[in-house]
Amino acid sequence: MNQLPSMPFADWLALLMFLSAFVGILVSIALAAYNRTHRHANRLLSLSLLSFSLYAIVSGLLINHAILLVPHAFRSTSSLQYLAPPCAYLYVRSVLYRENKLRPYDWLHFIPFALHTLELMPFLLQSSAYKLHYLQGLLTGIQGVIKLEEGILPAYYHPVLKFLLGSGYVGLQGRLIWQFSLRVHRSAMESESMLLGWLKTFTLLNGLLYLPVLLSMFLPVNPDWLAIFALFTLGGYLLLCATLLFFRPQVLYGLVAAPFTKGTDRVEQPVIDNVVPEGIPREEAAKAYSLSPEKKREYQQTLEAYMEQSQPFLRKSYSIKDLAAETAIPQHHVSAVINQMYQLNFNDFINRYRVEFVKEKLKQPEWRQLTLEGIALAAGFTNRTTFFRAFTKLTGITPSEFIAQYTP
Repeated sequence: MNQLPSMPFADWLALLMFLSAFVGILVSIALAAYNRTHRHANRLLSLSLLSFSLYAIVSGLLINHAILLVPHAFRSTSSLQYLAPPCAYLYVRSVLYRENKLRPYDWLHFIPFALHTLELMPFLLQSSAYKLHYLQGLLTGIQGVIKLEEGILPAYYHPVLKFLLGSGYVGLQGRLIWQFSLRVHRSAMESESMLLGWLKTFTLLNGLLYLPVLLSMFLPVNPDWLAIFALFTLGGYLLLCATLLFFRPQVLYGLVAAPFTKGTDRVEQPVIDNVVPEGIPREEAAKAYSLSPEKKREYQQTLEAYMEQSQPFLRKSYSIKDLAAETAIPQHHVSAVINQMYQLNFNDFINRYRVEFVKEKLKQPEWRQLTLEGIALAAGFTNRTTFFRAFTKLTGITPSEFIAQYTP
C-alpha cells in the first residue's frame, strides 16, 4: 500500500495507532472483566478507552491505505468520538459520588452519539464497491478525511462539534474534581491521593486530546502536520492511560472504590480498607476476597436474615463494626460480602434497607402525615438531608414524589 500523499512518517504513525489501540483494548477488557467492586465506574472508563482505541485502529488503516482492504471500516468509528467524552465525565462523577448506575437523565449525554450514528447510517450501509470507489477519490489528501462530509451536516462541522463537546466535558470533569477538593478535608484527600491523582491526570490527558484542534483555530498550521500531531496525541493518550492504570492496580482492578458520598463532607474508605479493619494486616484483604462461593452465600443469608428480623438499620450511626459483632462474622468478611455480592459499600447497603422500610411505611396513611424529618429519624437516618439524598439515589424519585403516588 502507498502512503497517504504528503503524509510524513506514515509507517511509524500507523504502527503507533495499532500499538496504542492494542494496549487500549487490553486495558478496556481488564477494566470491564476483572473489576470486582465498582463495576459501573470502571465499565464507563472501559467504554471511553475502547472508543478511542477503535478509532485509533481505523486511523491506522487510513494512514497506510490499508482501509482499501476493509472499506466498511471507514467512518465506522466516527460516532465514537461523541461517546468517549460523556463516558469519561460520567466515570469521574461515578467515582467521586459512589454511583452504581446511571441517573435517569444521564442517557441524554448519549444523544449526539446516537444522532451521528443515524446520520452516517446511509453511508455505512453502502456496498463495499461504492465505498472503495469513494475512498480512492477521497485519499488524495488529508483534507478529505478531516472534513467529514458523509453525513447530513456540511464539511468540517463535526470536527468543530466534537471539539466543543469534548472540551466541554473535560471542563465538567475538572469542575467535579475542584468541587470535591473544596468539600473534603485535607486528611481525607491525602488518604486518597493515588485515586485523586489518577482522576486529575486522566482529566488532563483528556484535555490534551483537543489541543491540536485548538491550535488549528489560532495558528496557520499545515493540515498534514496538524494531523500528525493529532494522531501522535491520540496514540500517546492511550499509551499513557494504559501505563498509568497498569501501575495502579487498585484502580485498574477496582480495589479502590469511590472516596466521596454526594452531599456530605465525609469521605468513604476505599474498599480495600473497608475489607481490612484497623489493626488487621492488609494480607487479610486477599483472604476476604478468596472466600469460597459457598461461604459467601452462607454469610449473605446470615446478614439478610439478621437485617430483616432485627432491623438494626433503624439505629442511627449503625456501623459495620456493629453488624460484624452482632452476626459473629469477621468485619473484613462482612465488608467483602457486601462489596462482592451486592456491589455496594456498607453505607449504601444499610441505606437500601432504610429506604425499603420507608417505602413500605409510606403506603400507610398515618405515615404520610409525618414530616420528612420525622420519617428520616424513624428510619435510622441522622437527618432529613441524608434521607432525601439516599432515597433519591436508590429509587430515582424524591420522597415527596413517592408519597404523591399514594395520595388520593
